[in-house]
Amino acid sequence: MNKLLALAFIFSFAFGSAQVSGFEKADSKYERKKKALYNKYPKPNDLRTKLEWLLTEDKITSYKNALEKISEDEKKALANDPPIKTKVSKEAEYEGGKAAFQKSLYEAVDLTFLNYASDSYKATLSFVVDSKGNVLNAQVKGNNDDVNAFIEAAFYRIRENGKWKPAESNGKPVSSMISIPLVLTFKK
Repeated sequence: MNKLLALAFIFSFAFGSAQVSGFEKADSKYERKKKALYNKYPKPNDLRTKLEWLLTEDKITSYKNALEKISEDEKKALANDPPIKTKVSKEAEYEGGKAAFQKSLYEAVDLTFLNYASDSYKATLSFVVDSKGNVLNAQVKGNNDDVNAFIEAAFYRIRENGKWKPAESNGKPVSSMISIPLVLTFKK
């Protein structure tokens, strides 16, 4: 059983890494097509704006598809090590503290291409820290699904940048849920 669990985590990591490259491919495609669009229409006009929005929608769709594939794979890993429902004796900890994790996440979130109507965006990021310290199953709750998808993608981009210590219950590491409130500021 342990070998099977280890194999599932290795597969999950490899698959997750492949999905991060899926985000990078979507970014690269978007930038390449946007550059071509701006070369064809150097001055802003209605057609360029419409075509740019279509590129943005394509990027959003690519991100959501990559996130869906990650989610499907991580559900299998969670089935083997589900978060406990009872109170833990020691919370899961990020090596530099939750503030350091939030800072890293904020730096990874790039929403400059979205014309978001507000100056800031509030959301809650929830994810699992399993009994081995792996982070998975990111879910963002906010009032805009597109923005939420890019925050989740940022989570997957940075999840290997730092280490999490799993929560403990009766001195044993256990899988647990983490919730972190987020406030993102949009640069205009």
